Amino acid sequence: MRTLAEVVKQTGLSRATLTAVYYSRGKGIQFDTMDALCEMFGVGVGELLVHTKEETSEEIYRNDTHRC
Repeated sequence: MRTLAEVVKQTGLSRATLTAVYYSRGKGIQFDTMDALCEMFGVGVGELLVHTKEETSEEIYRNDTHRC
């Protein structure tokens, strides 16, 4: 397991960029960022990224009301 500081040093990416990627903040990822991470971890894009469905506010409300 690498620390954030190690990833910053190995990739040349900023701490802010890596934090945003880790916490899925933002609307996307730059190709150069993705490439640097794939290169460092020795994986392809399909191994680096996982698609997850985000719940809409309606789905969140519906799921919360079923728990009561």
